[in-house]
Amino acid sequence: MARFPEMFIQQVLQATDIVELVGQYVALKHKGREFVGLCPFHEDKNPSMYVSPGKQIYKCFACGAGGNAAQFLMGYEKLSFPEAIRRLAERVNIPLPKDYAPETVADGMSKNDLAAVTEFAGGYFQRQLREPAGRDALGYAHSRGLSDETIERFGVGYACDSWEAFLSAGRRKGFSEEQMVAAGLVRRREGKSGCYDYFRQRLMFPIRDVTGRVVAFGGRALAADERAKYLNSPEGALFDKSSLLYGLAEARESIVQRRQAVVVEGYLDVILPHQTGVTNVVATLGTALTEGHVRLLGRYAPEVVLVFDADQAGAAAAQRALELFLAQRMHVRVATIPAGKDPCDFSLAEGGEAFQALIDQAPDALQYVWDRQFAACLSAGGNLAERNRLMEEFLTLVVASGAYGAIDEIRRQSLAQHIAHLLNAPAAEVQQQMRRLGRKIRPDRSARPAADGRAAIGVTTNPERVVLEVLLDEPELFDQAAERIDPADFQDAMLQRLAERIWPLGTDGRLALEELLADEEMVGYAPTLTELSLAGQRRGNHHRTLQEAVDRILHRKETHSVQELKTGPLDDESLRELHARFQRSDPRKRPKIQ
Repeated sequence: MARFPEMFIQQVLQATDIVELVGQYVALKHKGREFVGLCPFHEDKNPSMYVSPGKQIYKCFACGAGGNAAQFLMGYEKLSFPEAIRRLAERVNIPLPKDYAPETVADGMSKNDLAAVTEFAGGYFQRQLREPAGRDALGYAHSRGLSDETIERFGVGYACDSWEAFLSAGRRKGFSEEQMVAAGLVRRREGKSGCYDYFRQRLMFPIRDVTGRVVAFGGRALAADERAKYLNSPEGALFDKSSLLYGLAEARESIVQRRQAVVVEGYLDVILPHQTGVTNVVATLGTALTEGHVRLLGRYAPEVVLVFDADQAGAAAAQRALELFLAQRMHVRVATIPAGKDPCDFSLAEGGEAFQALIDQAPDALQYVWDRQFAACLSAGGNLAERNRLMEEFLTLVVASGAYGAIDEIRRQSLAQHIAHLLNAPAAEVQQQMRRLGRKIRPDRSARPAADGRAAIGVTTNPERVVLEVLLDEPELFDQAAERIDPADFQDAMLQRLAERIWPLGTDGRLALEELLADEEMVGYAPTLTELSLAGQRRGNHHRTLQEAVDRILHRKETHSVQELKTGPLDDESLRELHARFQRSDPRKRPKIQ
């Protein structure tokens, strides 16, 4: 595979604003000269990732992740370095070099090849909705309350009632059957040659990633006899439904501004609230909420409101979701749609203000579950076993809520008193049961940053590290260090590897953090390079710091030389060499020969 030219990589990175890029994936807040947000590369509870617009880098001081815009995309999207550069180039409209051959992920195709197919399909389905063949589909969309503006905004389209309509269109565009199969848009015929369209006679909803790129589709059946009412693209290299939320690309900005995300269950349940002015709404993609969904939402807002149907299935879904949100220390509330209506129907019938009021008045999830369990417990009557089972379920949630910091001790004790009264049991027994359950719950106490989020930046006693910290923050001081030491004087293997790359750049007058991070061979060192650079920035007093660190390296080197001389014959040549070394060093640091 051909590598991108160095100048091209630099051009792409210089044209990319890392704050804007990271802000598409994580809610960022301004803090001094930097921005902070929840790190997407570990289960972050407090903002521990810093983004520096001046250095165009990010760094998490809890898990250690760090680098430039390319390394962020590599970590988040699971891309190779060339694929990340290509994605960034497309974002800033810089054409690729003609000899570039991208890395493949399926049958000789790259993710960008597959994305080209899905983007084409999105446009194709949109055009079909406006063709005569899509008249009934467009009529159905209008009958559900969708305006033409909303249809356009969400890219709603139509897959016509044909076995090969999209297949033929894709061929005319130049896509191969292999590309369309890998993108999940056509399927191979079993036991026969050829392929057929995966989506047929369906209203089509493009599914986008957080950057707005079409990666998959959901299709709503229009034929009355179709068994599968909704059909999603098969999962593949582009599409993982457990880590994507429908409508997030459209709702992201509103979620960040409102510091709240509203989660519903269907495509229209997202679109119609947006149309009526409630724009922080997203949906799961035909699956229950997962840890991936919760972590994704947590990057944008501290609170989530779940909107479920007013039935037993909705209550069960809320309880499962609550357990996931507790582990992420997110506040979650549950809004209930009146019986017989979905969020889309309610928004259309009552309007956006009524839907927003329903969200605003939603109780927190623990209260919601308590109300449901209390009602069920009363319904159980004299069935003591059932009453105990229901209350133990709720006790488990109460204990988990306390363990994860979702409720305080006062509320925890109050709920315990309610449960004891309901069960006609001594409060001491309930408390004992809660302690027993508490021993089973061990919230993740993963490494947390210090109060200012910079625990990884500390005073280091390693002079080699200090030298690199200074040079990466103030490259103009390279000559001051290079006149006295070189990479051979470094003892730490990793730091020596970095010095071996830094010294040639410094000699050529090209030493810069962005130069190092743009080198594909240095990708694995990106977290260390960013940490060193930020440590240098905070350290300050660069001239004196560098001089003292170099002095310590030379002192260590000279001490080692003296020890070698002491164990061997002190001939004239050895003495002259030692004397010359002393003359070049700081007299205050000379070791004494005894």
